[in-house]
Amino acid sequence: MADIVQARRVFDAGVLASGIPVDGQEAEKDNDYAGRAFKRATELVPEMADAWLGRIMAGDKSPDIFFNLYKHRRSLFVEQRRLGLPPRTLSGRFSTGLYIDYPVSDPAEAAAAYACVMLGESDYDGAEEALDAVEPSEKAPIVDYARGNLHFRTQRWPDVLTALAGSANWADEHMAAAANVMVGTACAQLGLFGEAIKRLELAEAGPIPAARTAAMFTRGLCLREMGKEDEARSVFETVYSLEPGFSDNAKALTDPKFRIVVVSKETIDSRTDRWDPKSVPKEDPADAEANSSLLEEAQRELADQIGLDSVKVQVDKLKSAATLAKVRVDKGLSSAARSQHLVFTGPPGTGKTTIARIVAKIYCALGILKSDTVIEATRRDFVGEHLGSTAIKTGKLIDQALDGVLFIDEAYTLVQTGLSGGDAFGREAVDTLLARMENDRDRLVVIIAGYDGEIDRFLAANDGLASRFTKRIRFDSYSPSELAQIGEVIARKRDSVLSPEAVAALEARCAPLYEVTEIDQAGEPRRGIDIAGNGRFIRNVVEAAEEEREHRLSTGDVDVTSLDEDALMRIEMPDVLAALDNVLGMRSR
Repeated sequence: MADIVQARRVFDAGVLASGIPVDGQEAEKDNDYAGRAFKRATELVPEMADAWLGRIMAGDKSPDIFFNLYKHRRSLFVEQRRLGLPPRTLSGRFSTGLYIDYPVSDPAEAAAAYACVMLGESDYDGAEEALDAVEPSEKAPIVDYARGNLHFRTQRWPDVLTALAGSANWADEHMAAAANVMVGTACAQLGLFGEAIKRLELAEAGPIPAARTAAMFTRGLCLREMGKEDEARSVFETVYSLEPGFSDNAKALTDPKFRIVVVSKETIDSRTDRWDPKSVPKEDPADAEANSSLLEEAQRELADQIGLDSVKVQVDKLKSAATLAKVRVDKGLSSAARSQHLVFTGPPGTGKTTIARIVAKIYCALGILKSDTVIEATRRDFVGEHLGSTAIKTGKLIDQALDGVLFIDEAYTLVQTGLSGGDAFGREAVDTLLARMENDRDRLVVIIAGYDGEIDRFLAANDGLASRFTKRIRFDSYSPSELAQIGEVIARKRDSVLSPEAVAALEARCAPLYEVTEIDQAGEPRRGIDIAGNGRFIRNVVEAAEEEREHRLSTGDVDVTSLDEDALMRIEMPDVLAALDNVLGMRSR
């Protein structure tokens, strides 16, 4: 009882500090004080929805504030009525995430606000659950708007039309304009170009500049699909004049093949994940051709790698095992499930990330994965700010990698040593990762990378890790000769050419780095070239050598406009030597 009395006392103080008279009393508006008072009220009585609303009104837009307002929305207006305040006296605002902000003051708006917060975090199930909780008698346009936004983001075009069926009659011109963009885009994606243009033109006539630009662009694409290329180009030109940085519009303006990909309701309904447009099963003929092309691409990229002979053999074995397993299944023979998770060990800059991408393409081409997407991550991508948040953050990261590869560089940093009481955050991340590796074993491949010793310590930190990472591919330091070859490749990709003397100088200066042993930051002995970064070191040298070349060519009385292509591309030995001195000098600081 004491808590409710105290909570009401500080709530009343918060209302007064918000500039709202209470029982004839008035106070100077103090937003900061109001926020503190409302916060104290929620600490004393978490069920006090009006206090949560007060916190939003005072400017606190944290996700947990909207969650608690949604959770306790049934008690809204209780404290406002106690003070004799008219309905909606307390009112905050929230971002819908699409063009507009909107007031929040009643239960339906609280649900819509929380749903939009969930959309911002890509929690589509959570957003739908919040919207479904709104009673039919409470339905308001903002609820339909939020539901339309949910389906718009996830490209469920028929559901966009269903959610926004009544939007043509909305009185709020801002909401109506935004809804017209969503409806018009949905019609366009479904091939209903005539209706799409009608709704898009309404959006263009509305008061939201960003919605107007988006609507014009989509209308241009509709005109293109209708064979009206001249009209389409005119629209794209207008959009370009308004927003030159609109990249898709720039592409559409220069490429007549930039078109709408029309999708059917049946295709959308066939998704294995209703929120993920990429989860539509691929058609066999096109799939086979694409997979063959992807496999050839992966093999070509693997062959093009400098050195890495043992790595190439191991990757080829992975491909062979996956290929034969697929053949056995096709012939009705049993094929025991094998772990596809991998450990890449070796120094930095030796191509581990590149090989991870190649492996992803091979696995995708052979049907092990649906996508060749590689999500790169380190400890900061897993660990949250407090216990409990790490599992959520890790789960969201893994969601991004589903059907592809999660590549964890410096994986040993996930579990840090030397911390008092151990690394609870790291353990939480690893436990979540292991659970998802088990639950999503058919949709996720994890590759961890780092030095051998550090990876060994990491695998020993949890009993479940070693059993899931049974395949290890070791990457050796690049030799001086290989580093020089890498330099030539990097230069060539940048439209530069290393002279023979420059190549020889690069190889000669890499030799002592390869032979010398230094102590790294962890106190471990490493080759000098490993600490320098192997291939990354060479990239830095080539970039610095290009700067030296530019300076050499532009110094003196030379007319740079008269230089031929060979001179502009050629990197000479002095350029490389100066670049090496510069890069090595930076490294020693």
